[in-house]
Amino acid sequence: MDETIGFSVLGPIRVVRAGSELRLGARQQRLVLALLLARAGSPVALTELVDLLWDDDAPASAANVVHRHVGVLRRLFEPGLPTRSAGRYLPRELSGYRLRVDEESLDLLKFRSLSRLAGRHLRDGDPESALRHSLDGLRLWRGRC
Repeated sequence: MDETIGFSVLGPIRVVRAGSELRLGARQQRLVLALLLARAGSPVALTELVDLLWDDDAPASAANVVHRHVGVLRRLFEPGLPTRSAGRYLPRELSGYRLRVDEESLDLLKFRSLSRLAGRHLRDGDPESALRHSLDGLRLWRGRC
């Protein structure tokens, strides 16, 4: 069964799968997810994730802790996913991870797309369409981050 997952960062971080909001776990796990979402489909190095969680005071087990958080997120997104399986959304990259999202699944990418479209309409002399797309983008925001 193909379950749609929606990610939101324009306000509190949320993940909705099959119409239900997921509990995202502990603070460190939410921080890992937040950075992956902020990078919107670009790779995030393991060292960046470690620095995010511990600054200059990372324990020797830091990489393993990050891998564990990623594994929990994978199984949260895709229940029943076997241990150590990358799944559909969170593959391992050369030196880190990438969260596979597009503008249909992540509000930030949709907002950026609408902003670009509004700018294009404005440059083309169509301020009404520019305003409509700008307002559509602003409607995606759900409060403070």
